[in-house]
Amino acid sequence: MKRLYIERFYLNRADGEYPMTVRIILQMKDGVDGHLLEEAVAATRTRYPYLCVKLGVVRDADGSEHYVYHDNPRPWKVTDSRQPVCLCSEEANEHLMAFAWWDDCMALDFFHALIDGTAAYRILRTLLYEYCRRRYDCGLDSAGVWVAGDIIDEAEWTDPATGPRPTSIHPQQLPERPKVINLMKRVRACGATPTSFLSLLLARAIARLHPESAPLAPTVTVAVDLRHTLGTDAAHHSQVGGLFLSFGQDIQGENFEAQVAAFRKMVKEQTYPDNLLDYFWQTQGRMDRVEALPTLEARYQAFAPTNQLSQQYGSCMFSYVGKARLGAAEQYVREMRTETAVSCSGLRPMSILIHSLTSCISRG
Repeated sequence: MKRLYIERFYLNRADGEYPMTVRIILQMKDGVDGHLLEEAVAATRTRYPYLCVKLGVVRDADGSEHYVYHDNPRPWKVTDSRQPVCLCSEEANEHLMAFAWWDDCMALDFFHALIDGTAAYRILRTLLYEYCRRRYDCGLDSAGVWVAGDIIDEAEWTDPATGPRPTSIHPQQLPERPKVINLMKRVRACGATPTSFLSLLLARAIARLHPESAPLAPTVTVAVDLRHTLGTDAAHHSQVGGLFLSFGQDIQGENFEAQVAAFRKMVKEQTYPDNLLDYFWQTQGRMDRVEALPTLEARYQAFAPTNQLSQQYGSCMFSYVGKARLGAAEQYVREMRTETAVSCSGLRPMSILIHSLTSCISRG
């Protein structure tokens, strides 16, 4: 049994509108062999024993409830359907990740509390290697890929949030950010969809944006991997920070080169190591305060405004994990893409599970 720390952020935040589930799809050059994929998934599973878990709840001696991961010996689920299974349910053998295939595509579905994009890429590299060496080339080069049979270092298991907070963190003072344009609010107000609205914004940008939105500023929230800063490059946990790049009126009046320079300057300032450390430990501090509430339901309710509040900090989110670096097996892949769940369509929300667990606890 493992008590959860970093994962609390996503568990407390997941709801019907923001289920915190992600699907990564690999479109292969040939039709997928389902039998070989099942073998590859089974081999991949042996390389990541710390991901073979199911979500549970325990009570302390004082009655406080906490999320935990229990070992889950059941196999990872592989389905031959475009429709994803409900993670954490019996459909997924109670796992927080699952696999699917159809036609020439294979997919990894995962809950963000278990892993982030960087860790998901690792799993995909292993899976693709195990599949392609069976399907195409038994001597396929495994360079740069974590494979079955590796010696698994303790650093992969260790949660950065369980270590000591540095005694001295000195973040640099950053300029105050202006209030931002609430993108989704504006989308709903004009009856548009995010796709049509973003297309309209692009067209307006080409024709030069009108100044009537001043002093509000379009602000892009950029997800950033904190592993290097924390010194936990091998850890599988979700270690994501945020940068806030505001396209203020002062920048809008500059030429393109100056705008690029301004954004680079913001990135450089906000990725100063102590600023990222401060971001991480502030988040953990907030989670500790939420954890002081005795019940899961109380924490969930306390965290409920977070998704709406986040819209005050960014107009949209940009998350870029980097090059996939799929290794020698990349030659057999035609395309790679990511889908995130929205509302109750696509991947089904973790909030169903969270409320079910809470209900079970309340019934004793």
